[in-house]
Amino acid sequence: MSESRPSPEKVIVTAICVVGFINATQMANWVLSPMSKQIGGLYPLYFSAAVIVSLACLAGLWFFKRWAAWVYAALLVGNQLVLLSMGFWDWHELIVPAILLGLLVRCKDKLV
Repeated sequence: MSESRPSPEKVIVTAICVVGFINATQMANWVLSPMSKQIGGLYPLYFSAAVIVSLACLAGLWFFKRWAAWVYAALLVGNQLVLLSMGFWDWHELIVPAILLGLLVRCKDKLV
């Protein structure tokens, strides 16, 4: 029997989706935390919408949709800007988004 190996692109997209689902879970936990209520303003609403959009993007990425990669990249940049404006940004916050964007760039030819 011959084993069929998944293509490198499928492995990369799967990795992006797994990391993205973990990130969305962490963001959802933050939205539901008491700290979120103390901050007030529109930040909890923004992060709730960001969780929903990121989950939609991850579903799109799973099916190799180009629009999902663009929206996910814009969302990652937007989240960094919001964290910066809130005073919660740290340079470590760029590690995962940089890796995800690098992987998306590597797979750009396979997205439809």
